[in-house]
Amino acid sequence: MLLKIVALAVVFLNGHICQQVNTPDGPILGTTEYSIAGTPYSSFYSIPYAKPPVGTLRFQAPQAVEPWTEVYNATTEQKRVCYQLYQDLPEETEDCLLLNVYVPQSNATDLPVMLFIHGGGFISGSGLNGGPQGFYRPNFWMDNNVILISINYRLGVFDEIIPGNNGLKDQVQAMKWVQRNIASFGGDPKKVLIFGQSAGSASVGWHLLSSSSTGLFRAAILQSGTPLCPWAYQRNQTTISYKTASLIDSQFNTSRDSNKLLEVLQSVDAKAIDDAALTFANWDSSQPSWAERKQLEQGFYFAPVVEVENNDSFVTGYPYVILENGNFNKIPIMIGTDADEGLMNLSEYLDSQLAAYDEAYSRMNPGNLHLVDAQDISEVGNAIKEEYSPNDTFLNNKLGAFEYFTEQDFTKSIVKHAELHSAEASTYFYEFSYSGEMGFNTYYRYPGSTNITHGEEMGYIFSTADPNNFSVADQLVHKRLLRLWINFATYLNPTPEVDELLQNITWPELKPGAFKFVNILSDLVVTAGTPKAKRIAFWDSLYEKYGIKPFDTY
Repeated sequence: MLLKIVALAVVFLNGHICQQVNTPDGPILGTTEYSIAGTPYSSFYSIPYAKPPVGTLRFQAPQAVEPWTEVYNATTEQKRVCYQLYQDLPEETEDCLLLNVYVPQSNATDLPVMLFIHGGGFISGSGLNGGPQGFYRPNFWMDNNVILISINYRLGVFDEIIPGNNGLKDQVQAMKWVQRNIASFGGDPKKVLIFGQSAGSASVGWHLLSSSSTGLFRAAILQSGTPLCPWAYQRNQTTISYKTASLIDSQFNTSRDSNKLLEVLQSVDAKAIDDAALTFANWDSSQPSWAERKQLEQGFYFAPVVEVENNDSFVTGYPYVILENGNFNKIPIMIGTDADEGLMNLSEYLDSQLAAYDEAYSRMNPGNLHLVDAQDISEVGNAIKEEYSPNDTFLNNKLGAFEYFTEQDFTKSIVKHAELHSAEASTYFYEFSYSGEMGFNTYYRYPGSTNITHGEEMGYIFSTADPNNFSVADQLVHKRLLRLWINFATYLNPTPEVDELLQNITWPELKPGAFKFVNILSDLVVTAGTPKAKRIAFWDSLYEKYGIKPFDTY
């Protein structure tokens, strides 16, 4: 019981009230902190959940951390992050497999547990509260009876060099740590929910597909990502692994010896590997052709992969096929998307990308259609052009391009995942369509767009900002999101009872052939039909007419 832990193990360290928890892995000392509302809670920072993946453990599945006997000081956060592809931070280290645990100081017992998996394109980010890459603060959650956990996991080249999926395997190891230890913090290991955003959401989706994750959590929330998203799966891992390695040792320009690859890459400095990955990711026009690069870019370079069957394999089948055949973890999920995800493509590189599309519209064809016929390739490209920018180039019609990015990279894939999951288990779908100052819309604005971009909802659930400094409408959206998310973690239903804060709605389950969802605006609107129904029908028709099965993603 948490009450006993707090009452019997309170200590003082440098004038701070601290709590010691005795776990199966060893004693851990945490500290008392306070939410924005003034609610006290216990923070346990930077707890190792696996052995450091260094030396011969580099590029290998994680191993459980060795138990300890001395008290582990978890009162302050160690600013350690896994290697980040596009940043050179002094805090980067391979010894980064850490997690934070935040526990309300209440009389409640057997608390539900929410384990958050950060996003960042599988190449950046961390589960830190503050410091480099830190964003995922517990302030809003700790006014409620729920335990929050955030984690680091391996990224980029350290994640996906053959055999791959080390980051996903790290996440499994973190979940095993939770099962082993969370009762000591007052949590119920049978009430674990995992959730994530963007690549973290796609990671959650991958866990739904893997038998390695079975039984480690009972529900999931997917925010703007799924393994069906074209960016969340890499089908050219072997080529990428050896091209990256060849920048360290030229023998890999021709060699395809995986044992030799592992031997060499385990013997060099981690920074050399990180630098080689960055060089590979930034290859210029003097290197492989646009067509070859486009082929490799069908998924993020260092995204999850389908592995060959072995003792440590995480997943060995295509995501779409697993879902279509019903061979996944059949647990309740909430899943959704933001109204204008593609606005995140607003960058200094946008014009050159759109100019390339205008040169050949077939460059916009999804790789997961597996097109080979030249006429089909041309017809699909022209169909996309006609659907998204019939009267002008994409360079002159960026709104059309943003809609394409939104629906091609996110909406169609997320909707399809929800539909396939709903055939076997409870599924609740949302679209986040609210634009307020607590969100990210101040970073991504374009005239005529909704300004509700990728990650827009995150400011309402993770922030140090005081909600009282924002509009009443923002405060209501903030409170409603937390209530819906925590309800789902607690009751496996976002609206288990009539609730005035939630406008007395009942969020309907999505059923095959009867798509219903909640549109999160300034009000909560129960809506019949598919979000962006006309465009979803357009994409479905392309896959039906031109797609060559088996699909890997969608």
